[in-house]
Amino acid sequence: MIPTKIVLLACGSFNPPTNMHLRMFELARDHLQKLGKYKVVGGLVSPVHDSYGKKELVQSTHRCAMLRLALRNSEWIQLSDWECNQESWMTTIQVLQYHQDQLNSEIKGIRNRNECEENDNECDWVRNITQHCSNNEKIMIKLLCGADLLESFGTPNLWSSIDIENIVGDHGIVVITRGDSNPYKFIYESDQLTRYQNNIVIVTEWITNDVSSTKIRRSLRRNESVKYLIQDEVIDYIKNNGLYASLDNKYNEKNLLSNEHQMSSIFLTPSPNDTVMSPGDSQQHIFGGQRLSIDVPDSGKYIDRKNEQNVRRGVRERVKAAPGVAVAVQLLDESAKVSSHGEDDMPKVEIQITEDGTIQVISDKETTV
Repeated sequence: MIPTKIVLLACGSFNPPTNMHLRMFELARDHLQKLGKYKVVGGLVSPVHDSYGKKELVQSTHRCAMLRLALRNSEWIQLSDWECNQESWMTTIQVLQYHQDQLNSEIKGIRNRNECEENDNECDWVRNITQHCSNNEKIMIKLLCGADLLESFGTPNLWSSIDIENIVGDHGIVVITRGDSNPYKFIYESDQLTRYQNNIVIVTEWITNDVSSTKIRRSLRRNESVKYLIQDEVIDYIKNNGLYASLDNKYNEKNLLSNEHQMSSIFLTPSPNDTVMSPGDSQQHIFGGQRLSIDVPDSGKYIDRKNEQNVRRGVRERVKAAPGVAVAVQLLDESAKVSSHGEDDMPKVEIQITEDGTIQVISDKETTV
């Protein structure tokens, strides 16, 4: 049996185009050609019209430019900007039928070549696909999509029943799905899809990749790296044209530095004559030639002044230490022992416990804790 020649067509926003968008084509081609019934002769990407009204959708001129960069190294996937150049957005079946008509006209030799400029993208993709096909050799356009689009067929009032009939019945769809989804169950529960199930090819993506344009845009807004998720040329284009990340968003570098400065003010700032004391085996630390005895050193818990009466009774109430917390310490001579007198009799210094547990003296002047 001679394999049916097919072209895979993917519709969508491509806002921006990701590596996963391109990966879908590779997965589909591998699977279809292993079946032995199909030969994939081309792939087309058709970005949606600007009037589609999707949130954060950048102009089609930018999306087409990014797609050209992303597809630069592909030998068989091409851009079709026909949908973008129409007066308003087109339905999926209209996009499929247009591209099918263009192929049919070229194959039958009735295409008006005078209508095509030498560099016309719409003529280029047709010529590139049909140049290796003999005359009158049929080529079918099939819709390439994810499982979410297939399942959206069941959303009330989203798709016309006639459109679903024409998409699946006249063209067919190739669905990229994942191991944790069950498209067969969805098809079984739909009488309309069951009727044309032979025109639905399910391709399981076993090496899962959860990259999406939405997540890419979020990372870009936050000045996070998206390298290896989209093409380097696309990253450069986005940065050079200031796409997806406004100058006044709260995640940009300028505001992050400002927020960091504001956050630093809530912690105690060490004085120039800071002394860093490293804990030893005992409960005492050296400062200015004298030993400091801290109530509960290195335990992460210290005497809470609010429970002063309990402290005087010998009950040691403890609170969890935190960076920036000032605690009372007692100054001792080298030969002195820890005194058992009350906290009010102690001379005090102000110290700070850092994130790594280091104890820093903030001021050697007596302070109220």
